[in-house]
Amino acid sequence: MALHKVAMAMSILKTISGTGQLAEMYTLDFNDDIAIIGHSGSGDYDISQAKKPTMKIVDIFHGKTGGGYLTQFYPPTGPITYLAITQDMDGHFKFIAAEGVNEEGKILGNGDTNMRTHFTCGARDFVTKWSECGPTHHFGAAVGRQIYVIEKVAKILNVPLEIVTR
Repeated sequence: MALHKVAMAMSILKTISGTGQLAEMYTLDFNDDIAIIGHSGSGDYDISQAKKPTMKIVDIFHGKTGGGYLTQFYPPTGPITYLAITQDMDGHFKFIAAEGVNEEGKILGNGDTNMRTHFTCGARDFVTKWSECGPTHHFGAAVGRQIYVIEKVAKILNVPLEIVTR
């Protein structure tokens, strides 16, 4: 079911913004106060606005030995939106959303899509607030500020929405 939820999040983001990328929390850079968010593959060509996507065969795939091929996308700098679809303890769907800014800078050398995201509340508070909402491990990412539309989608679908930061 977890993959279905992230697929729904990516589909919603693709529909409202034209972009929908698989994402997960990679790491935090406390010096720059940013979260590095991304994933390998399962991306959207249209999110790769900074340059064309690349595909390559690697010995270590997404941090795991055994190798494989990966596709790396290059989201542009600027506003970015994240959407997770999770379930409450009664099994009802819930949306979790956050907006940040994808910034230039060093990224991980694992060949995956990487977004250096700055949040208005700071990286530490973002991770705490995001985690307290009970998200799934994977979530969707889209270019631009999309929470205002996500609010409308949540209302139409009668799904609760928790906004972590704008």
